[in-house]
Amino acid sequence: MKQRAVPLLLLLAGCQPQARRALVLDLALTDPALLDGTARPWHDAGFTVIYRRFYPHLTRSDLGRYHVLLLLLGRGPEVPSDALTAGDLGLLDDWVRGGGVAVLGYAGDGEGSLDRWTANRWLASQGAGIAIGDRVLQDSTVRAVLPRAQPWAVGQRVGDDPLGAVYDPFPLDRNHPLSVRRTGQVLAVASAGPATRPAKSAAPRPGAPIAAASRLGDGLVVVISRHALGALAPQSRPTTMPLLQLAALGGTHDFLTALARWTRRPAEWAHVPPDEHRVPLVLTGAPVAVELQPAPVGAPAGTTTVQLAQPISRQPGRAPDMPSWIRQVGMRALWTPLLVSERGHEVARSAASLDSLVGSLDAAGLNLLAGDARPETVVDSLHHLSADREVVRRAWKEVVSQLQPTSVAWIPAFDYADYRPPGAWTDSSRGSRGEAVGMPCALDSLLWDAGIAPAYTALARLASQTRQLVPALALDLSGPRKGTWGGYSMGQEFCDAAWHQVLAHIGRRGSLDTVPVSDRYRTLREAGLLSLYFGALEDLVAGRARALRDRALKESGGLYFAFRLQQAPGDWFTLGLCRGFNLADRPLLLFTPEVETRELLAAYRARGINAVHAVELPLALVRPASLAGLKRVAFGENDGFWLSTGEGASARAPSGAERWRSDSLALLLRRLGR
Repeated sequence: MKQRAVPLLLLLAGCQPQARRALVLDLALTDPALLDGTARPWHDAGFTVIYRRFYPHLTRSDLGRYHVLLLLLGRGPEVPSDALTAGDLGLLDDWVRGGGVAVLGYAGDGEGSLDRWTANRWLASQGAGIAIGDRVLQDSTVRAVLPRAQPWAVGQRVGDDPLGAVYDPFPLDRNHPLSVRRTGQVLAVASAGPATRPAKSAAPRPGAPIAAASRLGDGLVVVISRHALGALAPQSRPTTMPLLQLAALGGTHDFLTALARWTRRPAEWAHVPPDEHRVPLVLTGAPVAVELQPAPVGAPAGTTTVQLAQPISRQPGRAPDMPSWIRQVGMRALWTPLLVSERGHEVARSAASLDSLVGSLDAAGLNLLAGDARPETVVDSLHHLSADREVVRRAWKEVVSQLQPTSVAWIPAFDYADYRPPGAWTDSSRGSRGEAVGMPCALDSLLWDAGIAPAYTALARLASQTRQLVPALALDLSGPRKGTWGGYSMGQEFCDAAWHQVLAHIGRRGSLDTVPVSDRYRTLREAGLLSLYFGALEDLVAGRARALRDRALKESGGLYFAFRLQQAPGDWFTLGLCRGFNLADRPLLLFTPEVETRELLAAYRARGINAVHAVELPLALVRPASLAGLKRVAFGENDGFWLSTGEGASARAPSGAERWRSDSLALLLRRLGR
């Protein structure tokens, strides 16, 4: 009897790893630090979560290694990105019909339309009875006050068991409505949020389905947004976390963890309707042609994987010299441009307006004024009239004069997101298909040598002339006024300038020199060289940033360096900048909308990047009843806060843009300070 039990135990041991192994493939090549929120619920449900970043397509060898596939779809064509191939779709058939679970996490809210289209065609061919809608769900009443706010979600019963909390709404980031054939497929629906939460005894209001499942053969497919899957931590999009209701993320964690556990229990899938009416897959008429490459047996040689959701020590690897004004009172900043708009032209603020601005800063207890100082105008005499340059110089002098008697410091910024080199670019940025992207090539020498470097050096000289008034210089990559600059993605940069510089950097000159721009990404991917390529891009950006940093320190040796971003750094460009400006004896100053950043900052420290972080506080949330919650977020989860106002405001300061100057709001902001 004992002899018979031994083979059985060995068999179970061999099966267990596959049953509890989940593979993450992300067609956007997201940095692992920004996938922690996606992986954490699956890890908590008992899965070992493996991420293969630089070969994001299915291979035949994956079928026998993993039970669950988390397939995070691409961001194209709106944002340069890899995309589903015909080979992926073929292996998805085998995956689910062989008993595996495929979780399709689509990208939405202004990106990812190509893979949503492709996924919908595949789902229809499988008879899944699920289709992803084209438009993002919105809560118009809340978004009027908080532009990034999203509808919440409510988990649904599957058979006799709920997925997470059935009646309590929870935040679930960005979602598109799903069309389903049968209500039994729905795992979660949109909710109006906690303000309209029904009583415990009442049935939840019906809403648009936002997570659904279907049985395909012996397996299961789940459709949900990639943003919802990653709702627990910073992602590669600006956060939608509810600033004053972070405890509600407990419901989000419960739902996502329950979903992960549910995928391990095939007996419970019986309550989910099976597929019906399979039809041939047709991929003609796609927004962009779907790549027809067949699935390979395995990933290219040299392709590596990492295990996600690993513990990260919050203890810093080294102790940077924290400025006393951060250590004692935290960062409390207002971001507003130096110049304002008047009849379509940028002009200096009037003396009265500037005096009122500075007085409001002092009354509110803020210690930093930051914003675009337009240094490119001052240094470019060829493309800017002397009168325009004098306007900027005079504005600099006025700010210095007004701030010197106060306790408010100034962080002048160069707005990289808003900057466009005069005349034609040497080359446009290029995406993964070779398509031109509406921004300059990131390694264009004209952009750096004739634009960024002179402008940043001008700010450093300004700092050297103002004693302690300018403690830091900033690069603004948030693009608040244009609204269309999303930064460089992991589907860029394949322009000629970057291509040849990277090949030289990694020692791969030769046959790769002549690869057409439309084939460059695919050639690197299939050769297993994507990791090497993007690592070299990051190195080259870091080298240019280091040169800027060193020039600035020669002008003013005590400077700190700051960045304002739309989301946490996670691509080769922003990480390259952070590495280049990083100093061992002082932290970088990060200004983003991200709410919970302690784990993320610890991950950066593990890479040798020391930073402190200030969170954006929407003015609409600064109310007496909110102060305790805002203080916990600003000084518990972060190292301070920042406000944004006057972006593109008129010189006459309309009340909507300047309402923060009211005495009552200034008093609240002062009370918010520690």
